[in-house]
Amino acid sequence: MKKACNFGDLPPEFSREGSSKVEIIPVPYEATVTYRGGTGKGPGAIIEASRYLELYDEELDEQPYKIGIYTASEMKDLPQEPEAAIDKIYHRIKHSLSSDKFLIILGGEHSITVGAVRAFAERYPALSVLQLDAHADLRNSYEGSPYNHACVMRRVGECCSFVALGVRSLSKEEADYIQDKSLKVVSAWDLMRGKDWKKIILDYLSDEVYLTVDLDVLDPSIMPAVGTPEPGGLGWYEILGVLRYLAENKKVVGMDVVELSPLGENIAPDFLTARLIYKMIGYAGKSYGWLERR
Repeated sequence: MKKACNFGDLPPEFSREGSSKVEIIPVPYEATVTYRGGTGKGPGAIIEASRYLELYDEELDEQPYKIGIYTASEMKDLPQEPEAAIDKIYHRIKHSLSSDKFLIILGGEHSITVGAVRAFAERYPALSVLQLDAHADLRNSYEGSPYNHACVMRRVGECCSFVALGVRSLSKEEADYIQDKSLKVVSAWDLMRGKDWKKIILDYLSDEVYLTVDLDVLDPSIMPAVGTPEPGGLGWYEILGVLRYLAENKKVVGMDVVELSPLGENIAPDFLTARLIYKMIGYAGKSYGWLERR
């Protein structure tokens, strides 16, 4: 059986670069993972799983693929040194931003977000970031590198503001940093206790938002294929609620989905990730007016 060559295994009329509204950019970078590896295989697994998606979205009563989804060639030969890899990713994303497409970057480990956000922040000076993640990722340096995946939001915070949702694992250093800087980090405990995350999104994110989804924000019962599967995460309909609310109330200018470590024959996490991405394409398509509003 042939492997899918593009997201959704779409025919040419819906996957051409020139006419598509969405661009998928696979970035199979893996260099600083600290527990279970395999994130370098994530983009390929997501694209392969996407060929089995039903392309009609019953929630939206739409077929989002009709806006066009172009899948770029994966970034190959990335340097193992994180800072050099991030710089190369920055230049690649900066190039794609000139096309005015909705960009979706597939990781790979979470450190790729730094390069992407730097490119987006140049294009959108008032950019803010919504981080969905089990971990704060706010260490200043980890294992000798300030560009380790455990430092990604510390680096992101150097170029724009951000809000984090779903955090349930962090160091004392990170907890102190959050308090000292008065950062908007909504923990999983906060969500369980009914904290109004919608108001936080409205009040603390700018109009133009970049979304970064570390898949470990999800509960391991539905997403075991991550490096550090922390218990107590979001469920399927909870994360969809966040994505839809964000798209309806802010302009989501781009996003990444990172940290999938495929589990071989257990393809459920791969399929969930592909479905999550397709759902966000639908939500974004609605908000941009590319799909008919109902």
